[in-house]
Amino acid sequence: MEATATFDDTVVCEIDIDAPPARVFEAWIDPAQRLAWWGDDATYRGTRMESDLRVGGRWFTEGKSTQGKPFSVYGTYTRVEPPAALGFTWNHDWGTPPEPESHVLIEFIATSSGTHVVVTHSGFASAPSRDAHNQGWIRVLGWLRGYLQH
Repeated sequence: MEATATFDDTVVCEIDIDAPPARVFEAWIDPAQRLAWWGDDATYRGTRMESDLRVGGRWFTEGKSTQGKPFSVYGTYTRVEPPAALGFTWNHDWGTPPEPESHVLIEFIATSSGTHVVVTHSGFASAPSRDAHNQGWIRVLGWLRGYLQH
């Protein structure tokens, strides 16, 4: 008899940021701002981002690890609703074997003090990949909050 392991292929990360949704959305989509906040000297730094911000448009980011190893992350926008939501496919060039394409939805929800940001990333092929991305999104949202609240 064959056993099948199953796992939840989705992570959801949330954070509150003391800035209005339009400001948070802009920091996410503007390539110059994105390169300013996405990364740190202890992890990695983005070096270039291109973005055709429309449904069906492509986005591409490349960077280097602290050891100088290049990487890229890229995809296609699936939902563009400023300043409320941004959806896109997610592909990256690290890992062996390569991971299948996954999907990200970011919601920017107005609150009385700013924005509640919800990142939902789904379609992982394995629990280790899901868990690594969960930790990555927690770090990324912390960088975003730090950038907007400095």
